[in-house]
Amino acid sequence: MSRQPNIVFSMSDDQRHDCMGCANHPFASTPNMDRLAAEGVRFLNGFTAVPLCAPSRATHMTGLYPHQHGVVHNRSALNTGIDTWPELLQQAGYRTGFFGKIHYATAGGRQPGGSPHPGFDRWVGFRGQGDYNDPTLIVDGKEINHRGYNTDLLANYAEQFISQADERPWALCLWYKAPHGPFTPPVRYADIHADAELPAPSTLNASHSNKPFSLQNGKPMGHEQNWFPDGNFIGDKTWEVFMRDYVRTVQGVDDALGRLLDVLDQTGMAEDTIVVHSSDHGYFHGEFGLADKRWMYDPSIRVPYLVRYPQLVQDPGRTVADLVLSLDIPATIMDLSGLGVPDRFQGHSLRPLLVENGEWARDDIFIQYFEDPPFPDLPTMTCLRTASEKLIHYLRDGEGDEFYDLVVDAEEQQNVIDDPAYSGRVTQMRNRLEAAKRQSDFSLPDLSRQY
Repeated sequence: MSRQPNIVFSMSDDQRHDCMGCANHPFASTPNMDRLAAEGVRFLNGFTAVPLCAPSRATHMTGLYPHQHGVVHNRSALNTGIDTWPELLQQAGYRTGFFGKIHYATAGGRQPGGSPHPGFDRWVGFRGQGDYNDPTLIVDGKEINHRGYNTDLLANYAEQFISQADERPWALCLWYKAPHGPFTPPVRYADIHADAELPAPSTLNASHSNKPFSLQNGKPMGHEQNWFPDGNFIGDKTWEVFMRDYVRTVQGVDDALGRLLDVLDQTGMAEDTIVVHSSDHGYFHGEFGLADKRWMYDPSIRVPYLVRYPQLVQDPGRTVADLVLSLDIPATIMDLSGLGVPDRFQGHSLRPLLVENGEWARDDIFIQYFEDPPFPDLPTMTCLRTASEKLIHYLRDGEGDEFYDLVVDAEEQQNVIDDPAYSGRVTQMRNRLEAAKRQSDFSLPDLSRQY
């Protein structure tokens, strides 16, 4: 490789793994995500290390699990003394930019989006969740009112960053608000898919009888009586309105991604640029009556996972079934930049999977979620998932754990944790979960800490 690669890290908020044309969504039009899949590698089994916004974003920045970096819920700050990968690249001579939603606070109590985080030469963000239309963006520390649509405006700034005359390699994060609630699409897509058939999840009305106590008895988002088909599913939207607006909003993200791909082509930088597209976590579309994320079922923890790097990827257009995790993206960036993966990083470089015959060591993934104070109906939980099995362990007494044989029950309807026929496999998975916790130096963090 003649030079260090440029890096585009595109990340949606709440985009589930199957909301792309290349993932056979029934009506979503995502030609640019599809283009990445065709020109790179699409990972069929990409997962988040934590299905919640701020903790996941901090994990994507640090290469660490939440119990290590400190952003354990949406109201906690990054621990002191942790260098993010943009800081490491910047120190090595990269020009760096951030455009979008960061959501977590840095050490010292600075508010999310309130001022530039360390490691970035250019910063365009917003406070909290921001607004879809006519947002106030924070540009290098200064609040500026804008006219237009949030996703489009962020793409404007990212395009300008890429096009800047500078010989240094560069790295940017374009981390959208979309398609997070209130799921507001760009005006150009406000009416598309009005007649599209909406297939309901097969588990829409599935029983909760073998689910954890809090899911059976609490009121997590979407888990209300009689919301389907006419009541509000999430926010002020019925399920049908949500389903259409969600896809429309994702298509705005696809447009922004396409604009960056076009700029790379026009400037001759495509060959030298790593492009990653993923999401902080998935999103329920009514499975088990649920909206939002947080639970350890696949609609919440599986994410789109696309990587293009023409200089390295062999046999582009491949799909890869190996288990990959959000922690692997920071490790891959550090590896392919030539700087090496820091010892403290807890993910693996995807390099072996980008070449056609590389060896991949991981055969299970460890995922965690910590109770978020405003949402006590969702308890702290850990999960170990393999290609064929899933164990969910709740740290709150009385919840009841879950075990799923994914080969015969891919939709996770039959919790067989107490089935004698599965006792040996359950014990084996419990042992593997404990091994994963030891390997990651897992400990229960202080959940009362706020920024």
